[in-house]
Amino acid sequence: MSQQSMIDVKNVTAAYGALTALNDVSLNVQKGEIFGLLGPNGAGKTTLLACVEGLHKPKQGEALVGGISVQANPAATKRQLGIQLQKTALLDDLTVAELVEVYAALYEVYLTSQEIDALLARFDLVEKRNTLARRLSGGQQQRLALAVAIANDPQIVLLDEPTSALDPHARRAMWDIVRQLHNEGRTIVLTTHAMEEAEALCGRVAIIDCGRIVACDAPSALIARLKLNPMLKATVELPLEQVRALPEVSAARYTGEHLEVETARPEATLTALHELAARLDRSIRDVALRQPNLEDVFLKLTGRELAEQN
Repeated sequence: MSQQSMIDVKNVTAAYGALTALNDVSLNVQKGEIFGLLGPNGAGKTTLLACVEGLHKPKQGEALVGGISVQANPAATKRQLGIQLQKTALLDDLTVAELVEVYAALYEVYLTSQEIDALLARFDLVEKRNTLARRLSGGQQQRLALAVAIANDPQIVLLDEPTSALDPHARRAMWDIVRQLHNEGRTIVLTTHAMEEAEALCGRVAIIDCGRIVACDAPSALIARLKLNPMLKATVELPLEQVRALPEVSAARYTGEHLEVETARPEATLTALHELAARLDRSIRDVALRQPNLEDVFLKLTGRELAEQN
């Protein structure tokens, strides 16, 4: 049985003046999945969401939500969406409870005090119900933005960099909330430039770079398709051209102070690395082996590291 498509983006090109932000982008998001848009800052992720949300009009192509054209019927599509913008402009002089009430009312959803408290409880904000938004911590503001996003009980939740600027504890707490929303049957689309986040949350990922979708599949399938080898990681200073010439090495690079070597036979490569280091009077420390990840996929497809900015 075929799945229901909740979002369809068809050949969308979008621009800001002379700058092309999206170039002939097509993708679909199926009902009940967590779908990730992975790419560096400036890749076009936010613009793509803006086209789906009806906040940016494409130069060509169209976006559909629940089979309805965003451009032709924006009111009908917006009712299906819950939106957390990358920088949500909360009304600072309203309390937490008042903000939830106001945003729900914008969708003609009128919550009782009990319903507001039940929603705030999900995001650990009940004790802050009478606190002004501007007095919340960064993590609390992110949770409030997500509470506001689902105040109208949407089928689809769009999250633009939902964990940006959060500390590791707050980030993982946000991941748990996203999983909970997904377990309720909602369709989630999130943008991120964090490989770990995409792998932890997303069933499918579209890798976007310079306004184009360069790959789209489950993270494990993307890794398998490119036949990426394990990565040997160590702290050592060696000439990359000599490392790349070692047996079984398919790629080598430095990430910070760490040498990363892609190899089909880690044991043989490590032995050769030690021999090279000995010849050059260098020492090797902190040796580790890791499996390939989405960072490696992005590098293979684009020639750049995911952390690099456009």
